[in-house]
Amino acid sequence: MLNGGRKIIKKVITAVLGAVTTAAMIFGLPMTSLASNRTSIGSVSITVSSEIEVGSTSSDVEVTSNNSLYDVYNVSVTNVPSDGWDPDDNPKVQIKLELSDSDDYQWSVTKSNISVSGDSGTVSSVSGGSGHGYLTIVYTLADLDEIDTDWEENMDLDIDDTAWNSSYGIAKWSAAEAAKKYEVKLYRGSTLLTSVTTTSTAYDFANYFTQAGTYSFKVRAVYSSKYKGDWETSDDLYVTTSQATAIASTYNASYNSTTVSYNSYEGSLTSTVTNSGSGLIPGNTTDGTWIQTQYGFWYRNSDGSWTSNGWQEIDGKWYYFNAYGYRKSGWIYWNNKWYYCGADGAMLTNAYTPDGYYVNAAGVWTTIAA
Repeated sequence: MLNGGRKIIKKVITAVLGAVTTAAMIFGLPMTSLASNRTSIGSVSITVSSEIEVGSTSSDVEVTSNNSLYDVYNVSVTNVPSDGWDPDDNPKVQIKLELSDSDDYQWSVTKSNISVSGDSGTVSSVSGGSGHGYLTIVYTLADLDEIDTDWEENMDLDIDDTAWNSSYGIAKWSAAEAAKKYEVKLYRGSTLLTSVTTTSTAYDFANYFTQAGTYSFKVRAVYSSKYKGDWETSDDLYVTTSQATAIASTYNASYNSTTVSYNSYEGSLTSTVTNSGSGLIPGNTTDGTWIQTQYGFWYRNSDGSWTSNGWQEIDGKWYYFNAYGYRKSGWIYWNNKWYYCGADGAMLTNAYTPDGYYVNAAGVWTTIAA
């Protein structure tokens, strides 16, 4: 009889609970869980280790949990560039954590309670910090040049040779592998006559030969304002008054408004025109070579020059090169128009882009997404 009474009481309790639950669902009544309260996890400790390198399109970041109460569920880098990481880029790492036991624990975490060791950076945001689902953390890494220290150590900004073309007052120097531009200073004796910046490996100083004297120049390779090579000094060039007058008469300003170089220290001047007008301007398209470095692809013309901040036609295809002379891919905004370059850098024409937009025969975007 006693056991039978227990069964009846159990059925009654079950029925009552069922009714309460149904009523709550129908009328939106608040419910209090009959289960024990979960223990709150109020802080998080993780370690972030990045293998991302300057110039690559890597998203290799490893995150480990420093507490057995939660595990790393997923890690992804959300801003990987299509043309390679730059030194001052900041990869954004999205980290999802899951509770090891969601029945007994729940999150109660804010940004100030997240501790990150390993590669330096900043916790940008945290979501899901109250509950027992995923905790999502966005961790923004410091500038890559602070993390990828091998990149700085291996950067070649050395200029090996300098020379004068004494008949034309043109300074010449060998290219540095990682250089994006060069800073040049011209002297007469110990007097500084001018300082210039150029993307070329030659510069016409003929207009500064105004009198007899001993002329020299210093040049250094520049990757960015933070990364510059050592100054390399040329030999002295002594000229008489008549020689200075003859040199000055050869000055051609257009040489210094284009990307110029010399085929050799005794060669003749050639140039590759960068694009500053309203149309696409062909550069040197013959006998050049694609060069791949850890920073991306660039094109060395047969005369040693390259195009920057503009387009160049190479083997019948158009390519856009950034300020540092590296090939770009994806959407290019140029002269108030949009162009699209594929993964190989070549501009698309008469085609739909991967994201569904149409570019015409000139490569210009003309319609909305299909």
